[in-house]
Amino acid sequence: MSFEKQKEEKKYGQNIHAVLEFGRHEIPGKTPEGMSADYLKPEGRESAKQRGKLIKEEKLGGYSSPKMRAQETVDLEMQSTDDGVDVVNRKLEDIKNRRGQKEENVFKAKTKEELDTVQDFGKIMGNAKKWAQGQIEGGSKRGMYELIVQFYLDNSELCVENGVITPREAAAEIAARAYKELGMTERFYKDTDIRLTNITHGPKLEPFLQQVLIKDNGEKGFKSLEEIGGALNPGESFEFEVNIDENGKKNVKLNLKGKTYEVDLKEIEKLYQEYKEKNSNKDKE
Repeated sequence: MSFEKQKEEKKYGQNIHAVLEFGRHEIPGKTPEGMSADYLKPEGRESAKQRGKLIKEEKLGGYSSPKMRAQETVDLEMQSTDDGVDVVNRKLEDIKNRRGQKEENVFKAKTKEELDTVQDFGKIMGNAKKWAQGQIEGGSKRGMYELIVQFYLDNSELCVENGVITPREAAAEIAARAYKELGMTERFYKDTDIRLTNITHGPKLEPFLQQVLIKDNGEKGFKSLEEIGGALNPGESFEFEVNIDENGKKNVKLNLKGKTYEVDLKEIEKLYQEYKEKNSNKDKE
């Protein structure tokens, strides 16, 4: 068969199964201030390896925040897959010198700025911890981390006052990855079975879920994290499961903590446009 004939017969966006995973990095060390240190604990590294062994899709692509603890999570997962999994970006060039990297960084992963940490979150951490501790002392059964994330979701104005990106802006950064990858599925070759893993940080994913998740009763989002089973723990993720049939009909579901949800795709696009506009304006400054 000639090359031109093969080219004509290639089909895109038919019989596609894609899992777009968005997760928090595995268990990190801690700084003296109680923040996540930029390395994984031994149990975090082992958990990342186990995650890789569980991957069943035929192909795997990995993306991470520029932070080492996120890169290490992706790197260990990619290295630990079974031989039958084609890791499409296993051999990327070294990215030691990209923004936020340390000289001793030996990991190779495709990094994305939009998966980085919530910018300057430390500026409100004291407020968040104080509020969370008060909740616990008042009888709340919720954990410290979940309460800190809840504080972030509930205090956009405080974020603005302190120069911290707001929950809406954090959601837009995750939407930038989600929108591109959801669109990418329509350009995959026919019969593709693939997982794209995106590793980021807390509290980055919960604001996105609050904007786009649709509950069983048809309501979008949530007020309390308790409504979705709590904040995401280290190594925990949610997944978009995308299926495109032989006729190109696309179905998207969101899987989180053992439950399946509908998702507001128009809101993801809106958030993505907000992200583009913000970064376009930044470039003009």
